[in-house]
Amino acid sequence: MMNYDAVVIGAGPGGYEAALQLAKAGLKTLLIEQSKDRIGGICLNEGCIPAKNYLQNAEYALKASFFKESGIKLEISNLNMGLLKEKTKSLCNELRSGIVWALDQAGVEIIYGSANFLDASMIEVSGKKISFGKCIIATGSKAAQLNLAPFDGKNIISSREVFELENMPSSIAIIGGGAIGCEFATFFNAFGAEVTLIENQSSLLPLEDKDIAKALMREFKKRNINLLMKSSLENIEVKDQSVKLLVNGNYINCDLVLCAIGRIPNTEGLNLEKAGVGLNENGYIKVNKSFQTALKNIYAVGDCIQTPGFAHTAYCEAKIAVQNIISGRSGINSHITPTAIFSIPSIASCGLKEWEAQESGILIEVKKAYFKVNSKAKILGDDSGFAKIIVCAKTGVVLGASIIGAEATEIIHEMVLAVEKNIKAEELKEIIHAHPTVSEIVNFL
Repeated sequence: MMNYDAVVIGAGPGGYEAALQLAKAGLKTLLIEQSKDRIGGICLNEGCIPAKNYLQNAEYALKASFFKESGIKLEISNLNMGLLKEKTKSLCNELRSGIVWALDQAGVEIIYGSANFLDASMIEVSGKKISFGKCIIATGSKAAQLNLAPFDGKNIISSREVFELENMPSSIAIIGGGAIGCEFATFFNAFGAEVTLIENQSSLLPLEDKDIAKALMREFKKRNINLLMKSSLENIEVKDQSVKLLVNGNYINCDLVLCAIGRIPNTEGLNLEKAGVGLNENGYIKVNKSFQTALKNIYAVGDCIQTPGFAHTAYCEAKIAVQNIISGRSGINSHITPTAIFSIPSIASCGLKEWEAQESGILIEVKKAYFKVNSKAKILGDDSGFAKIIVCAKTGVVLGASIIGAEATEIIHEMVLAVEKNIKAEELKEIIHAHPTVSEIVNFL
């Protein structure tokens, strides 16, 4: 029998962060993951890091004409997917080594295998029984698939298999116009693939600001990305080297189909019922605002609970859960969470959206500034897009912000601070910004 003060199941962002914090607090801590190459979770292995590395290369490709106008002869005829794949794996391995080193330095023990609960204070991993005082479940999520088009890893793939491709397809259909779908539409289009994006809503990114979604759709259409809105898959025929889709009564032929309709929590096989841990109607682990399950000694964080599915959210939740375990208090996540979408142009937002204010009857003022007036955006070769803030009509306090354009995912954090600390729009504009910088866009709001 192995005995620990704390056990963490899952070594993604929420899991390894929780393990680090628990160990640093002096608790004998065990971290469980299926295999060493899964350390870092979805984010490191098939999500945030590899996707953004691929998209960084796409940005270089899309700016080739801008570099040429500046006197740099940059010709991009094709992409060596195999080389990009290996370079990305090398990057991920390097980052994974850093995580493992940090865990080792903190004194976290790691065991590999699948965990399942025996009761509320004991789990089993690879035939070994492990007792614990506290437990944090951080098992993450996996790609959802359509019953009509299950993944085969060859013709119909999830975002995970994108990073295993050896060659760029000549054509691809992407089902789902959320963040993942839009990011990969950007990538494949940048390197010459014919891209068809299928979305069942009337606009892309249905949870984002409507002006932002319209701007992204305009940019995609300029690049000849075929957008099929209010559309759904009716039938699919898979052949050896191609796929035939029936969408809205019309057939589409392509080399590859990427299904990006969302993600579902990894909760199967844990035997949660033996511990008395419940799931909600969507399969997520039930927790209170302090990330505590029905069991006082068991917590859950990250993608396996129904909160925003971001790595940065999981980091925050892990820290709060650990603080609650150590202190015995019931802290909650009261912070403003930024959304970052690494399409090109990039998109970021925080706080209240204009459509949310309208639906709630909140009196607001909308302030908008276009990157056409921003010198650094022009220097970077992309002055498209804009920033907008939602301001309380009564108090002048910034309630939310949405940005599409150069460095949106970086400059959003100034807006996060403004929303979280109830800063007024006029106060925000008074802050001195270095010149020339993209963040100067605030001065024009």
